Amino acid sequence: MHALLPLLLVGCDPDQQLNVAEPELVVEPATVDFGEVVLGTYAEVGAVVRNEGLGTLRIDGAALQAGSSVDLNIISWPEELAAHEEGLLVVQYAPDVEGEDWGTLDVSTNQTDTPVVPVTLTGLGVKPCIDIDPELLFFGTVAPGESVTKTFDVRAGCTGTLRIANAVFPGAEAGAYTAAFPEDWAEPYTVRTGFSFQVAITFAPPDIAEWVGELRFTSNDPDDPTAAVQLKGNTIDDPLENEPPYVELTEPDVGEYFLDTQLVTLTGQVYDADEAVTNLICGWYANGSRLSADATVAFDGSLAASVELPIGDVEVELRCFDSEGEKGSDSTTVKVWEAEEPLQYVLSGGPTEYDYFQVDDDVTLHLNGVVVFADDNDTKDTLPPLKFEAKAGDVLHVTAVDQNSCDAMLDPLVLHWGTGQSQDLNAGVCFSACPDHSCYDGTYAGPWPGVIVDEEFVIAIP
Repeated sequence: MHALLPLLLVGCDPDQQLNVAEPELVVEPATVDFGEVVLGTYAEVGAVVRNEGLGTLRIDGAALQAGSSVDLNIISWPEELAAHEEGLLVVQYAPDVEGEDWGTLDVSTNQTDTPVVPVTLTGLGVKPCIDIDPELLFFGTVAPGESVTKTFDVRAGCTGTLRIANAVFPGAEAGAYTAAFPEDWAEPYTVRTGFSFQVAITFAPPDIAEWVGELRFTSNDPDDPTAAVQLKGNTIDDPLENEPPYVELTEPDVGEYFLDTQLVTLTGQVYDADEAVTNLICGWYANGSRLSADATVAFDGSLAASVELPIGDVEVELRCFDSEGEKGSDSTTVKVWEAEEPLQYVLSGGPTEYDYFQVDDDVTLHLNGVVVFADDNDTKDTLPPLKFEAKAGDVLHVTAVDQNSCDAMLDPLVLHWGTGQSQDLNAGVCFSACPDHSCYDGTYAGPWPGVIVDEEFVIAIP
């Protein structure tokens, strides 16, 4: 009995308990950013889930937190990972409306200290559109051995980055037409929202025959995936047929913003295969009502006018009738704001209103002394563009605070209004007290907390 007593006493001593091998879940990246996803399509991203512990890791489930976007879905996850083994947590984003989507995915495990590990999900639903201006190039009559060159613009409108997979002549027209693209052209070619590029088309017919064709662009525009510019040269009209006039409204562009106090420039281009364009009777319209602006067609088929438009979403239309009453028309939709009312602005971290920005650690935005946004969680964040209402002349006060060592950061901020007006704000800050960080500055040593940006800006747009 006395020989067994020490052994029993050791077995009961809590300080002598054996260590149990514990699992440890690491998810990389901790924030899954799908980026831009075109409406009607989806993106799937796999986050690496790795067991950095010594025990077997069980993933009992994965579920989206309440309030997460319904456009986010969980596809699959590994149910069990041995020590130092890794797998993929696959999530899907399928936006059905334009704009930002957020969510948090909770991964439930057998870890004793943190049984639930959150993963942040973010994505941006976009609907890019391609705008070709003008949509028809008429080269007239060109003899063999001669050539005529004309240009057109391709603009990225609506939302998101326009991606052009290719530009091709789908038929025999390549025998008479050649295209010159920008110097940096490479397929696929990307164009940011609001930006454009120019293409030159040269018509050099090998004979006197009629050459009708198109240069076709295949893009990620969900409504017009194969937009084209029409090409006509050496055309011969059929006297037995009357075609309606071809009408194109070239300005303003779809989605442009204007104030009700400003004159809006309207321009258009018309073509008629059967008669002189000066015979056409044309008119400008806003939401179906005729405007009093002059709509006389010049000899080259161009029209121009300056008008005041009503407040709200306005459909601007150009209608033309030929001598036989056939009608051609084209329209676009713009937004007109009442100058005395607050306007909607977007604060972003780049040249477009969809660019996110980073802050380390906190940032606060005051408008005329009133807080309109505050990120005050004492951690580094990547923040989505911020929308708010204000007026030109109002004062924005941006304050950024470095709460913790060792990085201090605030990206350059840009204020946006409408489809093309922007105002650069702060120059951006990035320095660190840690030698292994990209913004290391040997002179920076806090203090923490400390103010790193404290600036006021007067809104100068529109």
